[in-house]
Amino acid sequence: MHLVHTGYDYREDIRTRNPASHTEHVILLLETGRLRFEHEGEIVISPGMLVLVPAGMPHRPLEGKNIGVWWMGFCASCLALDESHSLMAPFQQVRLGALPLVNLAEDRKAHFIMLLKELKKESARLTPDTTDVVKSLLVLILNEVKKASRVEPSVCVGTPPIVSRALEFIQKHSLRSISLKDVAEAIHISPAYLATTIKKATGYTVGDWITRTRLAEACSRLLHTDEQVDSIVYQIGWHDVTHFIRQFKKVYGITPAAWRKKNKLSHIGRS
Repeated sequence: MHLVHTGYDYREDIRTRNPASHTEHVILLLETGRLRFEHEGEIVISPGMLVLVPAGMPHRPLEGKNIGVWWMGFCASCLALDESHSLMAPFQQVRLGALPLVNLAEDRKAHFIMLLKELKKESARLTPDTTDVVKSLLVLILNEVKKASRVEPSVCVGTPPIVSRALEFIQKHSLRSISLKDVAEAIHISPAYLATTIKKATGYTVGDWITRTRLAEACSRLLHTDEQVDSIVYQIGWHDVTHFIRQFKKVYGITPAAWRKKNKLSHIGRS
C-alpha cells in the first residue's frame, strides 16, 4: 500500500457493480457526466461534485454515461491522520451520517485538478524530498475539501448506520485484542445481528475487517519503518507471527518481507 495515489478515468458506460469497501480514504471529483451512486443510500453526482468515501464504508456506482472522474486514495495511518484531525473532519461527518457530497466551487475546480495532477507527478518521482512534497500536496487537497464542505445538521440522515459505527470502532481499536462481541457491545446490538448486517452490507465478516485493518497498518509500518516483521506483528495486536504471515499472504499474495522489498523499491520515499 502506498502513501497516496491518484489518477483519472473515463468510462462511456457504467453499470451496477457489487459493493466495494477499501482500507483507504477516497476522494472522487466528477468532471463530466452524471452518476448514480450508492453510499448509505442512492445519490446522484453532477459535474463539479466531490464524493468522500471514508475507509471501510461500502459503496458502488449504479449507472452513468460518459463519466470522467479524478480520484485519489490515501493511507491515513501512514500520515498519522485519523478522523479526529481537523483536516479529516469532512470524512468523519460522512461516517456519522452526512451526505458524502461536497460542491466544489467553479473557481476552485481548476486549482483542485492542478493539485491532483501535481500529486500524480510527484508520486512518480524518487528523490529525497518526494515524500515531504507529496504530504504537502495532500494537505492542500484536504484543505480544499474542508473549505468546500458546509455540512449542516439538516443533511445528516439520522442515527449513524450500524455498519458505519461498527467499522469506525474497528478502525479506532483494531490494534487491540477485539472481537465480534467487543464491537457489538460498543454499538449496543447483539453479536449475531451485527455479524449478519456487516456480512450482508460489505461481503466481509467482522473478523475479516479487523484482520484487514490490522494488515493495512502492517503495510504502513513495513513501508515506512525498518522494524523487524516480528516486532510489527506484536505492535498491531497479533500474537502469532506464523498466523499473521499466513493471513498476509492470503490477502496480498506474498510474504510481508517480500512485500516490503517489492514496494520499497517503487515507493515514493520513506517517511
